[in-house]
Amino acid sequence: EGGSLFVHITKSQQGSDTGMFTCHIRGLDIKNIESGLLGLGAIDPYFELSKKFVDPDHGISRWHVVYRSEHILNSINPYWNPFEIDVDRLCNGDCPGKELKIAVWDHENWGEDRWLAEVEVSVAELQKSVTKGGNASRDNALRVEDENGEVMGLLVVLKAGVVA
Repeated sequence: EGGSLFVHITKSQQGSDTGMFTCHIRGLDIKNIESGLLGLGAIDPYFELSKKFVDPDHGISRWHVVYRSEHILNSINPYWNPFEIDVDRLCNGDCPGKELKIAVWDHENWGEDRWLAEVEVSVAELQKSVTKGGNASRDNALRVEDENGEVMGLLVVLKAGVVA
């Protein structure tokens, strides 16, 4: 039925970092935008981790999704599975300052998924944000905000690091 396929090819920009980036994130108090039957619905959140690409020839920047979590049914406090991603794919082997974005979405069975909020961080900031107070601690949590700057929830980083 027609459609489009977009392919983005970039020249390798290898840094010296190698290995796997391992991460575990959970959400807290994600704003419920579902009304559902009798107002009893709840969101089915998932997140996408994207890296920023800046075209060196044109100065145009774009975000490229490098990981998408599973969606968790009916939860404002999702506990997503841990994941790992090759450092080359995540940050072209140059991790500490690489600009990343974590966007939280509401999965829809019918129609398009709905964007809720996002936060921009670096790999180093993710590593500094690892909680020291347990999986419900709000102390180092990342605030995800909508386009108006309203806090739509928190992301607790349970683990973030590069393993050789």
